[in-house]
Amino acid sequence: MLAFSKGGCTLIPCTPAPQTRAWGAGGVPHKAAPCQQQQRRSSKDGWPGSRRLATAQRQRRAQSLVPKAAARKPGGLREQLPIFPLGLVALPATEVPLQIFEARYRVLFSTLMAGAEGIDEGLVNPDKAWCGSRLFGMTFIDQKSQGLASIGTLLEITEHSNLEDGRLLVNNRGRQRFKILEVVEESPVLVCEVEYLRDEEDEGANSPEAVALAAEVAELFRSVVSLSVKLKATSVPADIANPRQLTELGPFDLSFWVASLFAGSPYQQQALLEEETTLGRLKASQELLSGTQRYLGAQVALVGAFKPSGGSESDASPPAGGPD
Repeated sequence: MLAFSKGGCTLIPCTPAPQTRAWGAGGVPHKAAPCQQQQRRSSKDGWPGSRRLATAQRQRRAQSLVPKAAARKPGGLREQLPIFPLGLVALPATEVPLQIFEARYRVLFSTLMAGAEGIDEGLVNPDKAWCGSRLFGMTFIDQKSQGLASIGTLLEITEHSNLEDGRLLVNNRGRQRFKILEVVEESPVLVCEVEYLRDEEDEGANSPEAVALAAEVAELFRSVVSLSVKLKATSVPADIANPRQLTELGPFDLSFWVASLFAGSPYQQQALLEEETTLGRLKASQELLSGTQRYLGAQVALVGAFKPSGGSESDASPPAGGPD
């Protein structure tokens, strides 16, 4: 498999094609069978065979959309998964809101949510294995190099709303990590064979060292927020200054949740997503937050050194004019 490293994360080279991307071209091997182009049909016509869908199948799809957490996929399991590539990194134990407007992805998400309230059955493809599953993969794509990350996150759709113009607002929950093995289809959407990582074998995830490190990372986060507030002379709600996740999440989930805070550094986030152990992610986050804490602390001290101790700012200014 061809790959290159950028900022600590592994990307698969991709070749752009007119109006779409040939994900995995020159990188992940393709299966020989070409994909069949999905054609969007009207609500009246539906997908081929959709009108022949048995009532039992429709009921099963609707029941599968009961809002409860999906069962964790066992590590090492391989399956085909639709992939949603985007220029941001999705992580386990985090919320990932998406706005769906492109036609091919409206078909995909309608199929994923088949049977849910407000979903247009005419956009549902009942022949897809993921019909009604609410589960899809998301991977980071570098828009400049067209590189697709080989490690992504399985997302579960938890909520959705329909807009009058046809767009879908979809909220998703990060469940677990996977590795792309090969590209099965490139259009109209990317479909890959993936293998779920064996995170359950991370023996150090709940060790005393991990618990202590998680507590230190949580305290560093609180300190960084406090220094930021002081530097900007503002205030923030309690749920931002001290999020519930800092105490509710265990070391494993916290290591991913903290990584989601570095939204302005997608390569750093991807590197954390690819880090194999909980201890490794927590140590990397500790270093990043410690550096931020030192920087903000210096800024606060610098501002305090030049702040007048009494009177107005004009009183602290040097007198106008020069020597006589």
